[in-house]
Amino acid sequence: MSDELKTTDSVDTWLCTVEGAGHDFRPYTYQQYGRQWTSWRCVWCHGVACGNYGAHDPCMRIYHHTEPHQSRSGLEWPIGGTRPDSWAS
Repeated sequence: MSDELKTTDSVDTWLCTVEGAGHDFRPYTYQQYGRQWTSWRCVWCHGVACGNYGAHDPCMRIYHHTEPHQSRSGLEWPIGGTRPDSWAS
């Protein structure tokens, strides 16, 4: 990936939150494979979120994370697992 988008492989994405601050994700549009894409990207470290832009409450961990998926609302599910129904009580 370019400097425009970073994954957990980049030390910048870790340093961004080392003092307890959270990532500040905003929509970011870019070209990849000849197509326009929009992703959630941290304005400080350029880490791209795992979840898809436009999805309801997507995973907001940095792409290629090793922890369980976690949405902005706090919903968690295992990597490779099925996302639980967030509407169930």
